[in-house]
Amino acid sequence: MRFEQQDSLEASDPHSLLFGADVDETQVVDEEPITHYVPGTPRRESSRRARQQERQRRRRRRTATVAVVLAAVVVAATGWFVVRPLVEDNLSAKDWSGAGTGEVLVQVKPNDTSGAIGTTLVKDGVVRSKRAFTDAADNNKDSLSIQPGYYRLHKHMAAKQALGLLLDPSARVSTDVTIPEGLMEQDILTRMAKALKVPLSSMQKAAADVGDLGLPEGYSAGSAAPKSAEGFFFPDTYSFDPGTTAAGALQQMTSQFTGIDRDMGFADAAHKMKITPYQALIVASMIEGEAKFDDDRAKVARVVYNRLAAKMPIGIDATSVYEAKLAGQDPSKIDYNKPTPYNTRVDRGLPPTPISNPGRAAMGAAIAPAPGPWLYYVNGDADGHLFFTASPTEFQAAVEKCQQNHWGCT
Repeated sequence: MRFEQQDSLEASDPHSLLFGADVDETQVVDEEPITHYVPGTPRRESSRRARQQERQRRRRRRTATVAVVLAAVVVAATGWFVVRPLVEDNLSAKDWSGAGTGEVLVQVKPNDTSGAIGTTLVKDGVVRSKRAFTDAADNNKDSLSIQPGYYRLHKHMAAKQALGLLLDPSARVSTDVTIPEGLMEQDILTRMAKALKVPLSSMQKAAADVGDLGLPEGYSAGSAAPKSAEGFFFPDTYSFDPGTTAAGALQQMTSQFTGIDRDMGFADAAHKMKITPYQALIVASMIEGEAKFDDDRAKVARVVYNRLAAKMPIGIDATSVYEAKLAGQDPSKIDYNKPTPYNTRVDRGLPPTPISNPGRAAMGAAIAPAPGPWLYYVNGDADGHLFFTASPTEFQAAVEKCQQNHWGCT
């Protein structure tokens, strides 16, 4: 009986009823094991508190994680708005289509790369992106020949068409002026003033300021610098950009002279001849006025040097004509018996300045005279070929023949 009653009591135990008699009590309380249970300790309340703390820690970790992710999204979005234009320009190569509209004056500066040109075109509203232009330039080998200057382009052009205009000489905006060999300074200034649409007085003032014209070093009239720029305005065809000043235009011409001087070794050759570069330039200016043909130029130079060596007057009337024009006088009324600085019929030696602006051929003849004994020359035919001689008798006979045939002898 006692054993049966005990069985009855065990059967009435809630744990036994729910889990069976062999249930491990460490697994009963809220599914959390308590391995060291002390009687009287509030086991369930402690477990709840631990679970609540764990849940709070988890919520805090989730909140922090979300905050970090949101911050990263904000930073990324901000960075995208900053770099988006660069990405679109460098990766997307945005471009317009067509020939564009209106007119834009664009300047290409010396030594500009395709990238620099592209930047200018974007700034001036010609092309949509720098990358579009550089891509077009990379695909066209002629892009390397783009010249500095001003070009008339259009707004919103396809990059390829903008490149085409930069390579088209007709799109270049410039004023071209051709200066022929042998012109006097005053004639050059008149021509320049008309072409550049500036007052003649502005050109004359700029020319008078010889020190600011950038004349090459080593040229001096005796011990002083030249008082005139005559001879240094090298004859050539010049392209002047919009807005070029009078001084800027003349400096471009004297700069060209300096380049020619160095290229042909003009000053060095003059020193080897025991004359100054300025004296050689004066001789070149006389050769320019006296000889029409290449074969005659070096012979005229030899006549000049032979006469100087013989202490004879050079006897070139063009020097007196220059002086008369400079003074605004009629060259047909020159008194060749009156001594003046430019009257080489009377004075021995060279005139004080060049009498024109010579070209390369005359300059070359001045530093490389032909070998020969000649002291005289005169027109030998109607075309202007010269007859040279060292004999006064032959010269006189040639002068009479020239006058009889009206070959331009006086």
